Amino acid sequence: MENRIQKLIAIILGAGVAASFAAAPPRPFSHKYHLTQVSACENCHTEAVNSTKASDNLLPAKEACVMCHDEVHIMEPRPASGVQKFNHAHHVKMGSAAPLIAGAVKSGQYLGLEAPSPEVLANAKDACSGCHYGILASENVPHDKPVKAHFPQMADCLTCHSKIQPPESCKQCHEESTPNFRPTSHTADFGDTHSQKTLAKTGCFTCHGRKFTCKGCH
Repeated sequence: MENRIQKLIAIILGAGVAASFAAAPPRPFSHKYHLTQVSACENCHTEAVNSTKASDNLLPAKEACVMCHDEVHIMEPRPASGVQKFNHAHHVKMGSAAPLIAGAVKSGQYLGLEAPSPEVLANAKDACSGCHYGILASENVPHDKPVKAHFPQMADCLTCHSKIQPPESCKQCHEESTPNFRPTSHTADFGDTHSQKTLAKTGCFTCHGRKFTCKGCH
């Protein structure tokens, strides 16, 4: 379709003008629109339901896109989820986590600083949108970088994985050698200076658990 449009422009305006259209950067990707064209996320993300490794590339293959598009722009580099151990196949079988997350938010047990809205969670109907909530309304995904908001937040995971015993529980999903494993606030002198800083204690819960105390370390 895009090639035919460019040829038509070339006939009407000349090849020089048409070339400027051809050189235009790809438009942002709209999940909202594409979900009106397919029945499920798996129609494009075909490998997700069988993926057992966090390192798997689950972006749509070019072959899936060319069914409708003449010109295809696949995101590079591949987006990183922030975890090194994750099994999509297992979680897909469990169905939507949105009701569980909504329950944690409502009861005050959600461990994140910014909880998702009840409306967004209510719209998540399947396993994919239950964790990647908000994706149903996503319209402006850049083609050159991932959108962090589309990935589950750590507090979402802790709704089910609620037994927090650092560092052992962290190793279920993370590797300590990973860059930025620790929060940016945890500088080299954090152990000596954190008592002098104003920190939102709720932000500590996701790594240290709701019941952590100063005496747990001191």
